[in-house]
Amino acid sequence: MNAYALTPQQKRAKAKEVQLRKREAAKRKAEKKRAAKLKAAKKQRIKDGKPLLYVYSYNLQTGEPMPATHITVQDLQAKPNKKPKISKPTDNKHARVSKGLPTGSYWIVAAKTGFFTSDTIRFAHKEDEDTIKVYLYPETRLTFTVTDSLTSRPVAANIIVRNDAREKVMQTTSDSIHCVLAVLLDDRVPFYTVEATAANYFPYRDTISDPTRFDGVVMSPKEIKSFVLHNIYFATGKTHILDSSEPALNELYQFLVARPQQNIRIVGHTDNIGSDRSNQILSEGRCQEVKQAMIDRGIHAERIEVEGRGEMDPIVPNDTEDHRQMNRRVEIVLQ
Repeated sequence: MNAYALTPQQKRAKAKEVQLRKREAAKRKAEKKRAAKLKAAKKQRIKDGKPLLYVYSYNLQTGEPMPATHITVQDLQAKPNKKPKISKPTDNKHARVSKGLPTGSYWIVAAKTGFFTSDTIRFAHKEDEDTIKVYLYPETRLTFTVTDSLTSRPVAANIIVRNDAREKVMQTTSDSIHCVLAVLLDDRVPFYTVEATAANYFPYRDTISDPTRFDGVVMSPKEIKSFVLHNIYFATGKTHILDSSEPALNELYQFLVARPQQNIRIVGHTDNIGSDRSNQILSEGRCQEVKQAMIDRGIHAERIEVEGRGEMDPIVPNDTEDHRQMNRRVEIVLQ
């Protein structure tokens, strides 16, 4: 037997290796041919005065490429009704568009649903390939309602939303039937201001620094003499205000800030569980806690009186737990 004879397994392995080398050689040849073709095309574009322009789109927040971003490129001196040089979406593979354009001065803008339109980029297209990167920032859509503080019904009000530079980003009228509004906010802006005015209501103004914590616009009617401060919670049988009461306390604070000349009396009420004396002391202490919460926020103490009424003024009979809960309330009386 020939010592150098190959086994069938070795022959198959060698044949496979030869085929692999042939494929790699063919691939290199094809790549070289493609590169030569691209180089020739580039030379031809430059010769024709149309060097290639690449435009890539990215998410400014994450840095990720963004396919399906609509890219518009136009001459700086073009008339408004002139068809853009480029107006198409970026591809799925590279998140880009490309086109041979004559040398000159252009502007680029990018747009995509769910993102703020990119800044407009102005550039000079040279006698070579140009690469431009555009960045878009995700939108934050804030939806909110405009309601009456007493009835929680929708209010038709004039709404203005301003950014930190006091520039209007939205002005509209709320719907007195559905009252749901939406505005696009930019997370890069540190805060927004919401202003609302309506006939027979006190003006409303609030600052939004965290859209996730904004509960909407609550309008207080001018003709009211008093109102119940809803969603104020105390520890059982104690005067300590629970953390879950923060929205209600902030609502009262905003009410007082919007009306710097308005004085109030905080009146506390309890149910009939416990002695008359203990309920009187409890209602007085809870009123003092609410007053102190306003003072801590910057409201002058002389604007606020307190009165504990204990169990003396129930609004419904104390015959069920639901009724007793209704009687346990904090009332704000306008002075």
